[in-house]
Amino acid sequence: MNKLTLASTILAALSLSACSASNSLAKIDSDFGSLDNDNDGYISKTEADDDAIWAHFSNIDTNMDEQISRSEFNAYMQLNTGKVAEDSEVSESAFKAEIAQFDPIENDFKSLDNDKNGYISVEEADDDDIANHFGYMDTNKDKRVSRNEFISYITEHGSDVAEDDALDMVKKSS
Repeated sequence: MNKLTLASTILAALSLSACSASNSLAKIDSDFGSLDNDNDGYISKTEADDDAIWAHFSNIDTNMDEQISRSEFNAYMQLNTGKVAEDSEVSESAFKAEIAQFDPIENDFKSLDNDKNGYISVEEADDDDIANHFGYMDTNKDKRVSRNEFISYITEHGSDVAEDDALDMVKKSS
């Protein structure tokens, strides 16, 4: 019985120490866009190395692919609102606040798929100024956007993210 009590006491002490360590993590004082230096829709370990996000990296990178996607970042920030963020803008790093800064997507999928392979690559997205939307559209995280991902993204968010030919294309496909 004494061994069980001792083991329980040790376990409780370790749990308390782990909890207090997580409370002392540095606060994240940057939004996703400013951390994603190469604008590929992900925060790599290299990009996170000089920022307060480094201490949180393994907690945010839930799929353990050595990079943080926008959705992982936003989920972590929303889950830890007030605990890890410096201010309300960062702690509410939700989609709508982020896209307000983006230029809307103007072109339809066919126009953006420059090599006509059925996908928009990171390079094609950069060429056509939709790079900010890329991480949100690429739902399967294969670093390319399919026609279905493109249509789903615009269908879900409408004129908040798109205008002109992009919106017309989605309306026609419905």
